[in-house]
Amino acid sequence: MLLKKILTALFIITGLSSCFFSKKATKPDYSTSIYTNTQSADSSALKTRAAAAKKTGVEDSLLKARYAAYLKLPADSIKNLRLYRFIDQWLNTPYLWGGTTKRGIDCSAFMQRLLADVYQLHIPRTSIQQFYTDNVEPFNGQQYLSEGDLVFFKTIPGNPITHVGMYLGNNIFINASSSKGVSFGNLRDYYWATKYVAAGRLIVRRSRHIALASGVTKN
Repeated sequence: MLLKKILTALFIITGLSSCFFSKKATKPDYSTSIYTNTQSADSSALKTRAAAAKKTGVEDSLLKARYAAYLKLPADSIKNLRLYRFIDQWLNTPYLWGGTTKRGIDCSAFMQRLLADVYQLHIPRTSIQQFYTDNVEPFNGQQYLSEGDLVFFKTIPGNPITHVGMYLGNNIFINASSSKGVSFGNLRDYYWATKYVAAGRLIVRRSRHIALASGVTKN
């Protein structure tokens, strides 16, 4: 009887010891764990955006300074950065009659491309059609010229309008001339002064219809 009690007690003690050791916590293995520092990632993205914004700001300041020097105007007068970015991309492109790309472009195609890209305004292909389109309001006096007005010239006898450019300020306009390609002209220069016919102010509408020389529009 006594022996049975002793064996029972030993069995219970052995069972408890086995249970205790089997439940002993094991040290976790972090060797294959991946730790993601989201705060660091967010900070890096913010720094990248800030650097990009700073770079854009510097580029815009240089753009203003460069074209203010061309126009002989204060840098803070250059406000339409979209226009001057477009000019900067196309400046010195060679002239090509009938051309429409950076390999070569003529005056009316250059104006057509400029107005579409900068103002989302679609006008006809030739300079005389552009003069008579319903999206351009003609006027004569150069004293009323302001940035964005079109300037029209008669450079070939027998045609009322044969050349077009865009006025920028201080008598300077941008155009694609047959001798210099995409370049600046001056209304006070003898050649342009004697060829000048009229100017035209853009009528920017919300619709993106193509204006025809007849005054009718179509989609």
